[in-house]
Order: sequence, then structure tokens, then C-alpha cells
Amino acid sequence: MAGTGPTLTLTTPTGAVSGAGSPGPAGPAAGGIPEASVATLVRRVCAEIDALTTLDLEGVDGLNGPALHQDMRRASDKLQAFAARVLARVEADGRWATSGSRTFPDWMACQELASYGAVRREVTLGRALDEDLPATAQEISVGGVTLEHAQVLARLGPTSDARRAALASGAPDRNEAYLVERAKALPVDEYRREVQRWATRVDADAAEREHDQACAKEHLTFSRKDDGVAFQGFLTAEHGHALATALRAVAGVPSVGDQRSREERQAAALVDAARIVLDRGLAGGGQQVRPHISVHVSWEALLRLQATHLDGPADGSANGGADGSADVSLVAQLDDGRPVPGSLLARIACDSEISRIVFGPRGDVLDVGRAQRTYSGQQRRAVIARDRSCRYPGCGAPPTLGEVHHVVPWLQGGVTSIRNGILLCWFHHDLVHRRGVVIRSDPRRAWRFFRRDGTSLDDGPTSGDGGAPAGAPADGSRGAGRGVGGRDAEGDVGGRGAASGAGRGGMASGAGVTALARAAPLAADSPGDAAQPELDLTG
Repeated sequence: MAGTGPTLTLTTPTGAVSGAGSPGPAGPAAGGIPEASVATLVRRVCAEIDALTTLDLEGVDGLNGPALHQDMRRASDKLQAFAARVLARVEADGRWATSGSRTFPDWMACQELASYGAVRREVTLGRALDEDLPATAQEISVGGVTLEHAQVLARLGPTSDARRAALASGAPDRNEAYLVERAKALPVDEYRREVQRWATRVDADAAEREHDQACAKEHLTFSRKDDGVAFQGFLTAEHGHALATALRAVAGVPSVGDQRSREERQAAALVDAARIVLDRGLAGGGQQVRPHISVHVSWEALLRLQATHLDGPADGSANGGADGSADVSLVAQLDDGRPVPGSLLARIACDSEISRIVFGPRGDVLDVGRAQRTYSGQQRRAVIARDRSCRYPGCGAPPTLGEVHHVVPWLQGGVTSIRNGILLCWFHHDLVHRRGVVIRSDPRRAWRFFRRDGTSLDDGPTSGDGGAPAGAPADGSRGAGRGVGGRDAEGDVGGRGAASGAGRGGMASGAGVTALARAAPLAADSPGDAAQPELDLTG
């Protein structure tokens, strides 16, 4: 094995490992450093490090600290690069295989209690420095390039015969010396892109194979957990960039008071992107029913939701009593039987399509009915024209990321009308139901928001700042003009801006409720009949 430094003979617990040729007995090797000298130097370095790390850092400040850190990083880079070359020689010796380990990283990870990935990266670096990157090894030894730059080049450079040939060539625009000089001038992230471009340029066929391999690795796996769903996967750089760009576009800029972390906002953006696809019918166009979420809930649970939504705590009691004594059959469930908390049930039921299914004593379906109680496209366009964005204080999310909320809940007699609707983004719509926020119309302000205890949230923007459009009352009782929006059930007219500002049908949760009556007569057509319907919220 060709090396750029002195040949080493190191003593291990099982014998000697030679760095040149076949392993020899413990002791000096021809042209190498005696093992005793190596051990002595290592002990000396460790002693110096121990002395350094016990020093008081009180005298270190912003003036002398940067230079001290730079010196220590250079020393650390040199030491780690040297250790990586040692590890590569231990692998090349082969005696580790007598342990029965399948791979060298497996064996070394067990020896040092390290991770498999860390060992593999270190071995890759050491092997590349010894075999393919002598100039890089020399530059690290004198502090010319950082360890991170060397790791990038070791991982992406000597990965095919053509690339190895380019590294060893005398071509000034593609050999190792060229890449070392680029490493001295570029930050690590930019240098990584530079090396990737170099690798594609010197071996396009290998780049195509690598892309095919990356495509074959793409996957996405969902795993159900007790409290939700976890997923993991892999995307190509192209697809990952497309997904990241889409999530940034959906997430937008955090509103005032939005304390969610970047990760929390990204998770919400992923769900919002799925809602956009479903609510706009961008998928499943050939199906008569767009793919949405179904929630099954008994009529008793819906009545309990009606009684507790405003007057009771937002603690999930809509699904049962506070003491947990409710009948299991009253708990709202997803299609797979997973329970739905009361606040989520209230949010879905706020703007959902309700279907009633009446069951016979043996579970036979006796009757199916449907009550339209979502906002129509015309009504939705009128609400959008009036509110223009999410009306929650401090938020300005566009209509494409929201839905129309019933100010007076539909379950409490609220009508599906423009006057009773307000545009909220999905995040704040869910928050309103979870926290029991009360919304009221104000002649001077478009909307006022109150906590459950009656205290007011921050005042929302005035109508001149994105509230009701000019010429329209704050409560939205009359649109600015006839336009093409049409009339709602109250005779309210959607403004002309509604048709141009919103997509077809606007944005809706598309949720639906199916009322299912068990052991009930077919004639049970209303909640007041003997039928006890179970509801299916198709969202």
C-alpha cells in the first residue's frame, strides 16, 4: 500500500499490524518507526492534551479565543487524519476478520463503542489519503486544508477508475493539485458542490450510474405509533429540492406570535400541502368521491360535542365523560379505529360534509342520507373577497392555506352563510377549536377574538388592512357588487373580487359526516327520531 508518511508498525492486543507489505512480528519494520517510539509519542500527545483540557478558560475571550480555536482545530485535524490512516492500515492487515465480524466497520465499532457510520467514514478517509490523495494528506499535515475538505474529497473523488486517473494526471484543471487549491479557497459546503461538479465532468458515465442508484434508493415508509405516525425515507437531490421548495412556499413567513420551531412548521407545511391536493381535487379526479379522511362518530358523541364545544373545557370530553366512563361506541374514530380527540372532531365538523347512514339491528345499512353543510364555492369566494387572508390576530396566511370557519358552530345552530363564516388558515382553525377561542363580529373591526375566559386576544387588523373590502360592512352582510359569486342562503351576494381571487370552489376541508343509526327504523330521518345515527366525517 503506497503511503505518504512513514511506515508504522503498531502493537495491538492480538499482535502486530504492519503498514507496509505483509504483517511482521512486533518490533521495528524496515523503513518504519519503532512501535515503542510510536507508543511513546502517543502517550506524550495524550498527556499534553490532558494538561490542556484541565486549564482554566477564564482568560479566554473574544479577542484571543478565535486564534486559539483555529490552532486547536488545525492540530485536531492533523491528529484525526493521522488516526484515519492508522485505521485504514488495520483494515488492510485483515486480522480483524478472525473475530468473525462481517465487516471491518462492524468489528471496529464494537471495539471502540463507536457508530458504524463514523468508522466507515474514517476508514474511507484514511484509505483515500494513503492510496489516492497524497497531496491532500500533505496539506492536512501542515494545516493547509481542513479535515472537512479532505473528507469531502475522499468521499466524492476516488470513486471510479476515471476519477482516480484524473486525480493522478497532470491536467491542471482536474488533478488533485487543482482540487487542493480549490479547497484552500472555498468554504466546505461550496467545495462539496465544486467536487460534485468535478466528478460529473471527469466521469459522466459514473455520474449517470450514481443517479440511477439514487433513484432506486427512493422510498417512504410510514410507521404507526401510539400517538401518531412516524415516517422515514430517501429522495434524490432533485426530488428533495422540489419537496423543500414546496414546503417553504406553503409554510410562508411565521405570523406574529407563532412560536413553533422550524421543524414543527415544516411538519405542518407537509400536511397543508396534502390538504391543498385533496381539497382542490388535484388527485383522484377519476373517482366520484375525492380521497379524504373519514371520521366515524355516533350521534350521541356529536350531541356531546355540541354541548361541550363552547361551554366545556377543550379536553377531548366530546368523546366521553371527564371520568372516562363513556361508552366506547361513542368515541369518534378514523377508518382504522384510531380514536379522534374532541378538539379535532370539532375542527373537522366545523366545515365538513355530513352523511347519515341508518343501521338495522344486525348492522345492515337501512338508509343513507346527506346534509350539505359546507360552504359552497360561491359563498367561499365571497368570504375570501371580504377577509382576503387568515383573520386570526397577527396572521396573514393566504386563502389557499385555509378554510371557512363557522363563527357560531353548525352543531349549535349556526347557519352556513357568509355572515357566519370567517377565513382561517388550517393552523389557526385547529387552534381555535383546541383552545375554545370565541370569535365575534365587531362593526369597527372585522373580527374580535376572545379566550375561553373572556379575555381578548390581540385586536385583528382593521378592514383597511385586509379586512372587509371597501364598500362592504365589516360583518360581511352584503358584498361589494353582484359579480359572479351568486347568492347564499341568506341572499348575501359574493363580490366580484371573489371570482377572480379564489380558485374554483375555494379551499375547503372537504370533511363529511355520515350519520349512522343502529337498530333504528328506516323512517328515522332526523336527529329527533328514534334512530341513533353514527356520523362519518369524511374529510
